[in-house]
Amino acid sequence: MIGPMTWPKVLIAGGSIGGLTAGLLLRDLGCEVDVYERSRSPLEDRGVGIVVLPVTERYFTEQSVATARVSLALDYWTYVDGDGAVIDAAPVQSRFTAWGTIYAALLEAFGHGRYHLDHEVVGFDDDGGAVAARFADGSSADGDLLIFADGISSTGRSLLLPDVGPEYAGYVAWRGTTSEAALSDQAREDLADAMIYQVLDGSHILAYAIPDSHGRTTSPHRAMNFVWYRNYPAGGPFEDLMRGRDGRQRTTTMPPGSIRQEHLDEMRSTAMQTIAPTLLEVVLACDEPLIQAVFELESPHMAFGRVCLIGDAAATLRPHVAAGQAKACADAWALRDALSASRGDVEAALAEWEPTQLVLAHNALSRSREMGVASQFERSMEPGDPSWRFGLWEPGN
Repeated sequence: MIGPMTWPKVLIAGGSIGGLTAGLLLRDLGCEVDVYERSRSPLEDRGVGIVVLPVTERYFTEQSVATARVSLALDYWTYVDGDGAVIDAAPVQSRFTAWGTIYAALLEAFGHGRYHLDHEVVGFDDDGGAVAARFADGSSADGDLLIFADGISSTGRSLLLPDVGPEYAGYVAWRGTTSEAALSDQAREDLADAMIYQVLDGSHILAYAIPDSHGRTTSPHRAMNFVWYRNYPAGGPFEDLMRGRDGRQRTTTMPPGSIRQEHLDEMRSTAMQTIAPTLLEVVLACDEPLIQAVFELESPHMAFGRVCLIGDAAATLRPHVAAGQAKACADAWALRDALSASRGDVEAALAEWEPTQLVLAHNALSRSREMGVASQFERSMEPGDPSWRFGLWEPGN
């Protein structure tokens, strides 16, 4: 006989998009859920745009919330040459947003009552029957399931898998946004309903519209986001790039305002020599870009007793499949389904959940690696190649 359902008390370390999605889904299932975020204030996106795959905004679509609230659609995927002439224009609708737009919407839906800022999880105790999260201030919280959704520098992964860490891919993404209104009429027309790509020699750049800082998704109020992948070998060039104006050596991200002037000047000079006019406008109009180093990571396990890893904490993809946020959300949806099927039995749910999510991560990571190698080192990226379509499970899906 199947006994009555008893939903677990869930603790989530990490309050970004993956952690909030997991929190909402498990709360709606019936679990008591608390999210613990190490930051002292709500998270900031610094203007970063992201591609929105269906699973990323699935919570809103299934709650009958208009998707325009968190994203906008562009109908064309366009490739241009160095002069700006169109090489290929495929009618492939994609959705885009600002990271902060979807984060704010998820946090609003979850609420602030059980979203705990300034709570860094530094350890845990799992006695088999329950789990306790330990915080940097010496306090702790008890639960039945602890989810680490704490990103590429995951504390949970470092405790559970100390030999598994991110590996630098040999290149970075220069990123930034500017106001759509700051662009010329021609640039606004080019970007009105298209994401624009340019394939360069051992590099590529793309630009697309995202909601502005007020969440507006219609022209001329949108922001324009660019991502430019450039090679910086480890062993000198990369380390020099990641040493900021303040002398601090960073490893993953150079925030706006921290990049040294000589690197900004070199980037802009190279842009003026190589990038198509519309893309160049977007790049040069951004006063303070940021840099995100490209890493990849694959964990051999995601479930450990009553503890699990999701999203980047478990596997970090290169960004070319545009599925980093989607994978975190897919992990959360699959975990919700597994807990539902097990009627709240945490260990049975994790045993059912882990194998499928490991395969999903491995396949997406392998595909993103192949794309990065092709574009940055083999120089074999072809404009219009349908295998470059965004997707978590496969191109276009």
